[in-house]
Amino acid sequence: MKSLALLLLATVVYADGLVARRRVAEFNIHAHHKDGASHQPEMLSKRASCGKGAGPCPKGQCCSESGQCGTTSAYCTSPECQMAYSNGNCDGSKKPKGETTANIPRSTTGNALYNTYIITCTNPGIVALTFDDGPYKYTNQVLDVLKKHNIKATFFITGNNLGKGQIDDHSKPWPKILRRMHSEGHQLASHSWSHQDLSAASNELRKQQIIYNEMAFRNVLGFFPKYLRPPYGTCSRDSGCLDYVTKLGYHVVNWNIDTKDYLNDSPSKIQTSKNTFSDSVSTDSKSNSYIELSHDIHEQTAYNLTEFMVKTLKARGYRAVPVGECLGDARENWYVDAKGTKSGRSIQGRGSNDPPPTSPATTKDGTCGAKNGLKCTVSKWGNCCSYYNFCGSTSGYCDGGCQSKYGECNKIKPDSKLIVSDNGLCGEKYHQTCTGSRYGNCCSKYGNCGKTSEYCGSGYQSGFGTCPYS
Repeated sequence: MKSLALLLLATVVYADGLVARRRVAEFNIHAHHKDGASHQPEMLSKRASCGKGAGPCPKGQCCSESGQCGTTSAYCTSPECQMAYSNGNCDGSKKPKGETTANIPRSTTGNALYNTYIITCTNPGIVALTFDDGPYKYTNQVLDVLKKHNIKATFFITGNNLGKGQIDDHSKPWPKILRRMHSEGHQLASHSWSHQDLSAASNELRKQQIIYNEMAFRNVLGFFPKYLRPPYGTCSRDSGCLDYVTKLGYHVVNWNIDTKDYLNDSPSKIQTSKNTFSDSVSTDSKSNSYIELSHDIHEQTAYNLTEFMVKTLKARGYRAVPVGECLGDARENWYVDAKGTKSGRSIQGRGSNDPPPTSPATTKDGTCGAKNGLKCTVSKWGNCCSYYNFCGSTSGYCDGGCQSKYGECNKIKPDSKLIVSDNGLCGEKYHQTCTGSRYGNCCSKYGNCGKTSEYCGSGYQSGFGTCPYS
């Protein structure tokens, strides 16, 4: 009985912690939208109430977090806007353009676990830095810091929150930021469409939160993630959430270090988050690994906390890697190809149902290749079209995997020295070796560079890398 009581107590404490974190997060998100906030109580008291027990708002109005009806951003901005009582008027109710991704075949391949919460890496000495809720106005600064230190992280992307608009809206900076994340080697993952509680959501709303985000990813990149962090860290089995996202092929990733940067986004408070991180990371890197949580929507995280975390990890002997790598999951398992569905964006400047031109047009956004039929020649991003469908001018774009049909490529002689992989590809097909590559020294049987047993184990290509286990 004593053991049962302790177990129940632990469960209550854990649940209370999630609720507290959720409420604080909502408070901090709400702080970004102060238009008319000082007059809201007087104004709201004169309006009809809505929400659970009161019902929906009148047609054309949104139900606010406090249960009042209105039409301004104070009422209609997600995640505060109550979607179930707003008749489709919340900004998070707007559907991305294009064909649904719901019917795309899914798989449960790879080494990462399914149908459970993942909170730590598989091997010691590794830390996955993760950033939630972006992209936002501070995200480029986070990317700048990571690039300076040659660190790869994971960004859990929210499709339409904080009043920022949709991530696939090409009149906004978000598509460019997402492409930058991917081209610089970071992992992109899902944090839902508009940050709704997936455990509390109806089946219909839960599906919308997952599928809409997939569609927006598809509209920008041509693929969508297989990794999900549920808002507020909750996607319970009892609610049906965990089984649903597992059927869609998602790994559910939470954390074992929470910096609580959402509580400390000021110069006078951010030291608290730095202390939390430092106190949580053991100096014994040979026995520990972590998945860390912070948010790229906060100024102090971008300009202060991120660099501190990177320097702390390096000083204590840890490697910072994307979540997929920390779980030993090969990069080819991180995403689902959605090129077979119709995108909501006419990337080529023509009707989405029209046949591609016989001569590829030059890209206007840095994407290229068979994905969209665009070329890089004379583009401002560079003349080479990489294996990953982005334009550039360095080895990662112009050597192994370069798409010659859509730009220029370096000429490689069969008897020439192997090229050190700058894009994670290896093997005879690409004439590239992993030895000395920033991705790792092992060339897997699938032609990807890495450092874990997934790359260095059975079937690794010994002629195109160095395996420490052989």
